[in-house]
Amino acid sequence: MDEKSRTSIALKKFSIISPVLNGQVESNIEYFRQVAARPIDMPVYGMRNYSVKTLETWLADYRKYGLEGLIRGNRSDKGKSRKISSELSEEIVARRKANPKLKITVLYEELVKDGLIEPGNIALSTVYRHIENLALEGRFDNAPVKKAESLRFSYEHVGDLYQGDVMYGPQLMMGRKKVQTYLHAFLDDASRYPMYSQFYLSQKFDALRHCFKEAVMRRGIPKLVYTDNGKIYRSQQFEYICASIGCTLLHSQPFEPQGRGKIERFFGTVRMRFLSRLDVENIRDIDTLNERYFKWLEEDYTRKEHSALNGKSPHDVLMSQISKLRLVKDIQQLNESFFLRVSRKVMADATTQIENILYETDPVFAGKRVEIRYEPEWLNDLTKALPIYIDGKKVGEARMVRFNDNSRVKRKYPGNRRKEEFPEEELESGNVEVAARNTISYYEMMSEGGEDHV
Repeated sequence: MDEKSRTSIALKKFSIISPVLNGQVESNIEYFRQVAARPIDMPVYGMRNYSVKTLETWLADYRKYGLEGLIRGNRSDKGKSRKISSELSEEIVARRKANPKLKITVLYEELVKDGLIEPGNIALSTVYRHIENLALEGRFDNAPVKKAESLRFSYEHVGDLYQGDVMYGPQLMMGRKKVQTYLHAFLDDASRYPMYSQFYLSQKFDALRHCFKEAVMRRGIPKLVYTDNGKIYRSQQFEYICASIGCTLLHSQPFEPQGRGKIERFFGTVRMRFLSRLDVENIRDIDTLNERYFKWLEEDYTRKEHSALNGKSPHDVLMSQISKLRLVKDIQQLNESFFLRVSRKVMADATTQIENILYETDPVFAGKRVEIRYEPEWLNDLTKALPIYIDGKKVGEARMVRFNDNSRVKRKYPGNRRKEEFPEEELESGNVEVAARNTISYYEMMSEGGEDHV
């Protein structure tokens, strides 16, 4: 299994246990029972059932080792019957639902008769236990599925949930052409305070990553992040960032913007009270636009009373609950959590490419698949080494290839006697006597013995 698949599985496991980590459930065991009662669509493996014991193991692994503990993982079938396959289990469920009054002994005999069970491999007691577990998981409950309700909600404390989104900003005349701008924002649900918001020249992942990192560094780590289903918000890079810092990433239902009403209203306020008064013709760069935007946020939006906050301003609510924020304590660890991660196979010459830039590693990694983490601005910096990870542990570095320097390096390889026998300073000194030991002179051979020596 490749690194990307293992990471996808780990992120899925984290999404399942994160409500427990963030205190969103009253009873851990009841929550795990509800989760275990339904199949889980696990990346790579597809729809599978997991026991409460397995879910508890995931939780313990994350608390002890972090996200890497979920990547290592335990056997997916731990705590489940290994004799009864998923196909046989589904057949048992189907027959049990078709005839709930059918005795298990009769059901067992039918399965044996149909060739689905070999008595020597699967005993009647095994089927009894398996059906009992299925009943506890609610697999035989035929209650109709109710349509999900759409209810207004608001979190009580600041830092509980950040809502993230992006909107189209004004077009700026930069040089001879108009350039589109985009406003990225992360809004605190309880206070309506913009934890960070800025105009960018891109709506891609790099802008989202910068905005979210600023929000976390300035206002702390949220318990939950709530976004729409946009490509950048569903990217594995963003999922990994959220999981690494310990927050749960949630997505609204497609084509249902009601759940993101607060940030939509915030964008409406930006359009009405900021953009409507902005003289775009006199703004020639993105920095000037952001300077005016930051000033408006500080002097206008965050200080005005909000109808949904009982007459308080977003700033007042934020400051009244400032102790609730989970501020960042380890900046270095946070920076590492926001690194971009790419999986690469190191070639036979110990090199690999990132964004069409060639990097060289230690020869020990040749032929191996590794994970490289980096900041985007490092890619064009010769002085920056990109850390290499295998199984979540840093094992080396990759440096940009310097072709001119490599052309002057004397390789060391089996049979290179000149490199092994003589120090580099002797070879570079031009000592003809030393160099002659390793060369053949046909002129000297003719002078010493004539053609017979040739």
